[in-house]
Parts: sequence; C-alpha cells; structure tokens
Amino acid sequence: MKYDIVRWAVVIFMSLLMFGCSSIRARTEIANKEWTVYPGIQEDLKDTDELFSGKNSEPGWIKGVMTTIYIVDLPFSTVFDTVVMPYDMYRMYTPKHIGEAR
Repeated sequence: MKYDIVRWAVVIFMSLLMFGCSSIRARTEIANKEWTVYPGIQEDLKDTDELFSGKNSEPGWIKGVMTTIYIVDLPFSTVFDTVVMPYDMYRMYTPKHIGEAR
C-alpha cells in the first residue's frame, strides 16, 4: 500500500516537472527552415492526434496518462510560446548565417 502511494507521488511529481516540455522539445527538434510561431502548442496537438489516430501502439492506460499530460501542458505551452514569440519571429525572418552571406 505504501509502495503504491510513493509510486503515484513520483508519477505526479515527474508530470509536474514536464510542464512546458512540448515548447522546449519543439524548439530543439525544429530545423531552421521549419521554424514557426507557437511550436509547443502544435507539438501538443500533433502528439495527442497521434495517440488517438492509432499511429502509436501504446496500451490504453498510457494513452490516458499521456493525453492528460498533453492537455495539462497546453496552457503552459501557450504562455511559454507567447513569451518567446519575439524570438520565434526573429528566427523565422533572420537568415541562419548573417555574416557569411557576402
């Protein structure tokens, strides 16, 4: 019984640490040509769609946990993406190598 409580506490703690994860993960996986505004929200929606469209063969309980994490992460990703939108716009409209284009 005590082991179950500790296990759930660890799961909840790890879930809390992952808030905003989609925004950070989306920015580290994007190539310079594909940079967009609000990539964290797009990543959350894409991952949730993959869970429900059958592209992932995960067990049902994992789909439930991951969907919950994505839905809880969505407002945090929205805030984070809004705060860093000027940087996203800079990355979209600035060439990758400014000094090398001579």
